[in-house]
Amino acid sequence: MKRLTVTLTALGAILATVAVGPAPLAQAQPAKGAPAAYERVREVMDDRFKDMKLTGDPDRDFAALLIAHQEDLIFLARTQLEHGADEQLRQVAQKIIDEQQKQISQLKDWQVRNRQADYRAKADQSPHGSGPLDRTGSPAPQVQATAPVQPAPQPEAASQLPVVSGTVEKVDADAGKVTIDHGPIPNLNMDAMTMVFRAQDPSILKGVKTGDKVRFQADRVNGQISVVRIQKGK
Repeated sequence: MKRLTVTLTALGAILATVAVGPAPLAQAQPAKGAPAAYERVREVMDDRFKDMKLTGDPDRDFAALLIAHQEDLIFLARTQLEHGADEQLRQVAQKIIDEQQKQISQLKDWQVRNRQADYRAKADQSPHGSGPLDRTGSPAPQVQATAPVQPAPQPEAASQLPVVSGTVEKVDADAGKVTIDHGPIPNLNMDAMTMVFRAQDPSILKGVKTGDKVRFQADRVNGQISVVRIQKGK
């Protein structure tokens, strides 16, 4: 009887170990707010490329797309530095910021030179329309990634939103969108970048044109990052 009692006790201990499992390894816990921050990164990255319109000039399109890609990488890296705990990944994120900022500065300098009347590309450059993609048949179909729908918080009152300075890169009044090269937007935790915004009310874009220096307020409206107020800067 004593042997049976000992056996049952040992069996109970084994079953308890199986049910509970071994003691978990200590792991760094993500910072509070990290899921929402990374969801915001994904939304910005998805919207930016989805809304960008190409000019047809391969050099200008390459520069614009590359700048957008690099700014997205910086946005992602800054989010990792703010919320991540792994030291190796934080070092990778900082390296991305340092390298991409340098390349962005070089590309934006090129964009300024390219707009000058006396700008000339290399004499031996292939003419536009003669690239390998132009010689193929129909273009490859574009696949658009869609982010899962997330419940959107209510926008702040406009009077409480920070005022941000920027330069208008493009206005699409018919679509109610405006592209702005802007400074940091604190309430959206967004760094300085070039971003396509939806206008909360398309009528606010009346009179706004490419090249305008503006001051604007932006917030998340119905799940979309939108300009809620804009005026020409002085």
